[in-house]
Amino acid sequence: MDYVKRNLEHKINDLLAKFPAVVLIGARQVGKSILLKRVLPNAKLFDLEDEQDYQLAENDPMVIFQDYPKPIVFDEAQLSNKLFSALRVEIDRTKANGQFLLSGSSSPELLGNISETLAGRVAIIEIPCLDYSESFSTNKSALVESFSSIDKIKQLEAVNVIDDIFESCLYGGYPQPFLLRRDLDYFDAWFNNYFKTYIDRDVRALFPTLKLDSFKKFIRMMARSNGEITNYSDYARSLDVSQPTIKKYFEIADGTFIWRIQPSYTKNSKKTVIKMPKGHFRDSGLLCYLLNINTIDELKNHPHFGRIWESFVIEQMIKMMNLFHSKYDFYYFRTKSKAEIDLILEGRFGLIPIEIKSGINTSQKQIISLKNFVTENNCPFAIVINRGNEIKMLAKDVIQVPVNYI
Repeated sequence: MDYVKRNLEHKINDLLAKFPAVVLIGARQVGKSILLKRVLPNAKLFDLEDEQDYQLAENDPMVIFQDYPKPIVFDEAQLSNKLFSALRVEIDRTKANGQFLLSGSSSPELLGNISETLAGRVAIIEIPCLDYSESFSTNKSALVESFSSIDKIKQLEAVNVIDDIFESCLYGGYPQPFLLRRDLDYFDAWFNNYFKTYIDRDVRALFPTLKLDSFKKFIRMMARSNGEITNYSDYARSLDVSQPTIKKYFEIADGTFIWRIQPSYTKNSKKTVIKMPKGHFRDSGLLCYLLNINTIDELKNHPHFGRIWESFVIEQMIKMMNLFHSKYDFYYFRTKSKAEIDLILEGRFGLIPIEIKSGINTSQKQIISLKNFVTENNCPFAIVINRGNEIKMLAKDVIQVPVNYI
């Protein structure tokens, strides 16, 4: 299986030059372990899923620091309870950057250890599934690099052809199944095993008192309501559990990187705003698997296609934001009168509302909410991402950017 070069390699190296330690977090099977070896190919690597490496890191990690030159790499670092306190002591003693590169799947122990023992000494970077420029090895400027002006956006070049983008949406961005997607039996078996392992191993290990049958049903229910405003009472009623339990389920799904909670934008609004969060699957391939969507034609004709497409594009934008911007927030916006904006990005570049359409043409009626939001919030511009053929102005301060340009 070929290796897919990750856009984040450069950012990881940059962070290693600025921090004593860097931690890669993310869902299982997104390529964290391979990235460790790619970024520091000559460093000593300790895989804490290996019993011998685990025992050394758990019982006497200072021996590692003494016997091996830095940088040192630790894979699945969350498995050791004692490693992080030893790292803090060693970092404070040596006061040098680029000493340690670690990876770990999300867990309360991992994030707790980082915040309690390595605050100010470590940079944390989330490793997502492949974005579609990585999937098809393209290398063009990203839309999020051009937020400084409409003129810069107009200079963008197409990144991918639309057929490749549909393929990326259908098969998702987990590297192993995407690269072997032509073998459909393997592809189906991979996702079946992934879902089973996620529930029976990861979630069981992290939350041993959780009712796994209810949580499994919850995940499948999320697939059917992907992209909708979250109604905790509907979930609680359907699964016969309490609303606090449902909220915990959503936190688990978000914290284990399969689901993304998208908060409501409630600032500065003169209108009555829906305050409940939205949410969607981070990987469209996993979503299509859960919805039993098997072909691009089935995807285009699925009753939930619009919401699948919207969440797919939002994830592409967030992946690009993580690559080019260190500090930003994301939201959605909806009023009780049903004025809605799919994605709002806020950072040093300002406040940018983005509407996502699955069609080719976007009418003036469809951008009323965008125009009103720009005026009310003094936004530099608004963006419509659709399947159009060219970048063009749809109205004053509203620019159309086809999906293959983002």
